[in-house]
Amino acid sequence: MIARPAASFKAFYVRQPEDDDGNKNTKAFTDALDDTDEERRVKNVTEDLNAVLFAADAEGKIQILHSPANLGGTRTRPKNKVAALVGLGPQATVEKLDEKHAVKLIDLRCPNLNLVDAEATAEGIKSIPIPDNTAVVTCEAANVFLPAPWLKNTILNSNTDCPFELILSACQAKNEFIQDHCGGDQHLQDEIKAHYDGFVSWAWAVGHEMIEPLRFLVRPDDVELRPTF
Repeated sequence: MIARPAASFKAFYVRQPEDDDGNKNTKAFTDALDDTDEERRVKNVTEDLNAVLFAADAEGKIQILHSPANLGGTRTRPKNKVAALVGLGPQATVEKLDEKHAVKLIDLRCPNLNLVDAEATAEGIKSIPIPDNTAVVTCEAANVFLPAPWLKNTILNSNTDCPFELILSACQAKNEFIQDHCGGDQHLQDEIKAHYDGFVSWAWAVGHEMIEPLRFLVRPDDVELRPTF
């Protein structure tokens, strides 16, 4: 982690110096969990100690993890040992993750995203009919979501963990980013829209408990985790 003074983890992660470059490479965040190889997906979400991850909790809400690290996955220590901090305040805790479950890919059957975008309230988004199990799979998503900086900052600045409310915030952020930063760059606009669509599908699925809550492998006596964080 870069040593930069901040009053809280939230203050540290909002508007990092590298965010502008990350936003121009939004597709890399979208592709990180689309990889067909499980080990590469694990690597993609743990290679940046300054990363922020979204995950589902047991109540259909979105929780925030950050500072992921793989203490294994090397030639001398091939077995993965993935940990991350949970929470943005002074009481943030180090948790060992079930990394295979975190990057597990799930087939999702979500509504047409035009229906989602047409809704002006969180309750309206939530009430969109859920496609049945015979419907066509609309996308594939992992149990965690790796946001591009523009989306990360939006969610961190939102005072809610409700996925349907966060979809509304993400929609506004997407429109503002395209207007303020994309200009005539159609390629970047398409990347931003694709990332937004992926988040909307994932967050909608979280709200309907289609995304599995993250599994924490609690090891309170694991002394190896303490110096790392």
